Amino acid sequence: MNQAIESGNKNLPNILLGFVLLFCVYHLPEFLQNHFQKPLILVLESGMLLFVVISFLLIRKKRNLRIKAYGLVSFKQHRGNLMKGLCIGIGIAAFANLVTVWLHWNEISIQANWHQLLFQTLLFAVGTLLPSLAEDILTRAYIRTYWPEWLNLNWLIPVSAAIYVLNHIFRLGKPDVMLYLFILGLLLMWALVKTGTLWLTLGIHWGANISYQFFTNLVHVKSLNETGLENYLLAACYLLGFAVVFLMSRLGAFSLNKNIPEGESAEARIP
Repeated sequence: MNQAIESGNKNLPNILLGFVLLFCVYHLPEFLQNHFQKPLILVLESGMLLFVVISFLLIRKKRNLRIKAYGLVSFKQHRGNLMKGLCIGIGIAAFANLVTVWLHWNEISIQANWHQLLFQTLLFAVGTLLPSLAEDILTRAYIRTYWPEWLNLNWLIPVSAAIYVLNHIFRLGKPDVMLYLFILGLLLMWALVKTGTLWLTLGIHWGANISYQFFTNLVHVKSLNETGLENYLLAACYLLGFAVVFLMSRLGAFSLNKNIPEGESAEARIP
């Protein structure tokens, strides 16, 4: 163990440098958007593609495992995790919005035909894929790859969730936002260490982003009662979703990768 700790300490500067590089590349489009006060969608997508390419080159150089080191293993075998994750992510975010209607906080209406809804939703799916993947690599897969073998994986879950919250640099200082981000971060990291792949995590994250774009851009929301509790409700819904995912895992709903590059299998170490 002492040798492992010593080796980890020697590699720490390179690991941190790699994270800082990825962090800067990830946030460059966001800084440009804030500077010019424009969406700059093409810049965002190009930046996320650049991030993914650099992250793959970085892990190949340091681990020689290519994308497998990030948990992107055997899509054919684990694609069910991605599909189930998509349904879970979309479902949780949609449920949170519908609950506000049931509580008479909001009133929602859709002023578009089905063809427009389908086309716009497909655009949102395409547009949110790379940003979701990039953030999953930065705040979860990268630190999972370099997590020391001598440290329990259970500690990685709250550490990753905290990094995920801090990664939203323009939304810090809002307790309700930080709360739901932290709970979502716990769920997404737990899914990675439990299954040993990034597919379930990516599916949940991607699905939540698709649902967010749908309700933000295609649904007209009329506030009936200004409670200021919407984000706290969203946090509760993600907590409920975590419980559902945990139960599904117990029932064997997700495929597991037992050939993790380092350390023990996720199934053996995560309850």
